[in-house]
Amino acid sequence: MRSSNDQKLGDAIKDMLKLYRLDDKIDEHKLVRSWEKVVGPLISKHTTDIYISNGKLVVTIASAPLRQEISYSASKIIKDLNAMVGSQVVNELVLR
Repeated sequence: MRSSNDQKLGDAIKDMLKLYRLDDKIDEHKLVRSWEKVVGPLISKHTTDIYISNGKLVVTIASAPLRQEISYSASKIIKDLNAMVGSQVVNELVLR
């Protein structure tokens, strides 16, 4: 006999994350961790800092020519990163 309180563990964890508003932070963390998969090891090797602030992905690139090259494909990078996470986490890429 199941009581009305029975719930799958995965569903309970998702509900708890939403309740404490941690699901957005987890998605942000996943997105930052996906940076190397999306841009590749060459660009990732020249990335010195990466974080998300107010829906903007802020990335520090050591090489000015590489920074310029990345700016040309910023919209594709954003699209690919959001696709890796499965939700719209960022909508702008800021290169420094």
